[in-house]
Amino acid sequence: MSDGSFVYRYRRGLYLNITNRCPSACAFCIKSSWGMRFRGRDLRLNGREPSPAEVSAAAQKSYGELPFKEIVFCGYGEATYRLADMLAICGEVRERLPEVRRRLNTVGLGDMICGRPIAAELAGSLEGIRISLNTADERQWAEIMRPLPEFRERGFQSVTGFIRACASRIPDTAATAVELPGVDISACRSLARSLGVRLITRPYLEGYEDR
Repeated sequence: MSDGSFVYRYRRGLYLNITNRCPSACAFCIKSSWGMRFRGRDLRLNGREPSPAEVSAAAQKSYGELPFKEIVFCGYGEATYRLADMLAICGEVRERLPEVRRRLNTVGLGDMICGRPIAAELAGSLEGIRISLNTADERQWAEIMRPLPEFRERGFQSVTGFIRACASRIPDTAATAVELPGVDISACRSLARSLGVRLITRPYLEGYEDR
């Protein structure tokens, strides 16, 4: 497997794309419109997910070439599908690159994916987490996130519960929202605040010229 498909640089971090599996088909997701590419990197894993050893080795190699500030589990898939492997990678990074912080970007459905609350497990391995909220309205959440059927009925409540659980356990926890037409960002910010976190907004991305 080419390193380029499961690790890539962005700003001051190394991003880890450990799965293409995802519980949602978000209306704002760029993986389809960008052809599974990101800034020249092909993030298609073609069903072959990298092992923790492969990811750890690639991270160490990349750090040796140019040091980075953090690793971020963020690709064209939901990393909590591979919770045990993600935690193993965090352990390797903490041991071999202790100065590098560890963060997860997630759609927030990890409790439902794993069938149990996972915030406590994440707390020992992550210093930061960004959880996709996007709206304060449950019905609109389903329209925006377009989750698989098994996540549709309880998904929004699971996400908000997960945010609250992470807020009390992981130091740098934030909810995120894409600036989409028709979304009340003020209401989303108020909901995030009530859950104990701040809201980070992101612009809606469309076309991509760097194919």
